[in-house]
Amino acid sequence: MKLNLVYLLLVISCVSVYAFQWPVEDVVIISTFGESEDNQFVKGVDIGGDSQDISPIDKGELVFYSNQGTSPLEIPSGLGTYVIYQHKNGIRSLYGCLEAGSINTNQKQVDLSDTIGRMGSTGSAVGTMLHLQVIDTEFEKYINPLLTLPLLVDGSKPIIDKVYLITEEGKQVIIPGKIIKSGVVGLSADIRDLSYGAGYYCPVSPFSISLFINGENLVNINFESLKIKDNKMILQELEGISHDELYRAKWEFYLNEFELNPGDVMVEISVKDFAGNEGVKIFPLKVME
Repeated sequence: MKLNLVYLLLVISCVSVYAFQWPVEDVVIISTFGESEDNQFVKGVDIGGDSQDISPIDKGELVFYSNQGTSPLEIPSGLGTYVIYQHKNGIRSLYGCLEAGSINTNQKQVDLSDTIGRMGSTGSAVGTMLHLQVIDTEFEKYINPLLTLPLLVDGSKPIIDKVYLITEEGKQVIIPGKIIKSGVVGLSADIRDLSYGAGYYCPVSPFSISLFINGENLVNINFESLKIKDNKMILQELEGISHDELYRAKWEFYLNEFELNPGDVMVEISVKDFAGNEGVKIFPLKVME
C-alpha cells in the first residue's frame, strides 16, 4: 500500500493532498470511488442530502457542459446535467446529476466562491445528489476525489462480514478453527464502510483492503485511481485489477488465490477508511492433508 500511495502522490504532486475544497457546504457521502455499480467501477464520489448550491473545488475554466435532463430521448450518459472545469496542471473536475438548467453557462472562468450549479436528480441519480469526479488528463486517469479534499471526521470502522473460502467444491464461510483440506483456494469477503453523515445505514467502499496469511502480506487493494488499459477500466495501475476480477457481488471482494499447506494457518484481513479507522478479522484454521 505504501508504495502505491507514494506513487499516486507523486503522480498528483501538482494537486497535493487536501488542496481542493468541498463543492458543497453540507457533505453527506452516499457512494465512493471504486464501488461496484452496474457492473463497473464508480469513477467519483456521490454527495447526497438536500439540494445545495455547488462551488468548484478549485478555480478554473469552463471546458464543457451538458444540460441533459431526465428525458429518455436524450443521450444516456448517466451524468444527466453536468459541467467540467479545467484547473492547473492538467486536472479537471466534473460535476454530474445537477438540476436541469442550473449551470451558469456564461461564466467561463470560476473562482472558489462562485456558484456553478445546483444539486439535482438528473441522469442516473437516485434522489437529489452531486456526482463529483477528479480527472488527471496528463496521466489519463481518474483520481479518487477523497485524496484531494479535506478529511472528514469519521469514527466508524469498516465492516468485515462473512469471509469465504472458494474451492473446487464451491464456496464456504470461514469459521475460526475450521478444519479444511490443503490445496489451492480462493478467498473473498463481504466488506463495506459506513457513509459519513448519512444518518442511516448507507454502505460505501473502504480505502484499502489487505490480506495476510501467517503474517505474510499477500494482497493490498487501494482505491486510489482508475485508468483505462487494454480497453478495460482497471483499479491500481501497477497491479491492474478489473471490476470483474475484484467483485463477486456488490459488496463481496475477491482477494486472491493461494495455496494452503498442512498445519496451523492464520488468515487476517485488514480494512481501512480515509480517516484511518481500521477493521480487522483474524481466522485461525487447521489445514489437513
